[in-house]
Amino acid sequence: MKRTFFALLLLVLAASSSFAQTNDEITPESIVAGMNVERAANGVGPLKLDTRLVKAAEDRMRDMEEGGWWSHESPEGRSPFVWLAVRAYDFEYAGENLATGFETSRVLMTSWMESPGHRANILNANYDECGIAIIDGSTSHPANGKSIVVMFGKRFSDEVRALRAIK
Repeated sequence: MKRTFFALLLLVLAASSSFAQTNDEITPESIVAGMNVERAANGVGPLKLDTRLVKAAEDRMRDMEEGGWWSHESPEGRSPFVWLAVRAYDFEYAGENLATGFETSRVLMTSWMESPGHRANILNANYDECGIAIIDGSTSHPANGKSIVVMFGKRFSDEVRALRAIK
């Protein structure tokens, strides 16, 4: 009986350790989950991934990779939100978080929550959707870890879109 109990206990510990390791990998799902934990703890509704925002984040990352830079604004002064227009994401609210050099989603989330601007975006109740792009390394120089772009957004309501179409 004791052997069965200990074998079962070891199996449970191994499974939970394996889950913790895979759960800490930087993926769009782990980032959204981490942001939603923080939002729930602060009484804010969850974010969900939106295909157009994912494509906008990927476009944004590709632009930075091709240009060899890393910033919220391009060297030419281009806003990150031009990529939302390219993907026909008609937004009422939009924001962006960038991060580079991170190995785990846990450290990434801790860092963002310690940064007032990143924290404000994560906890902004005006955002209800996001898109995430991730690459290995950096867009501007050889580096370890991953680089992450998160585009936050909230689309105009149907009523506002209808009114805007009339004008």
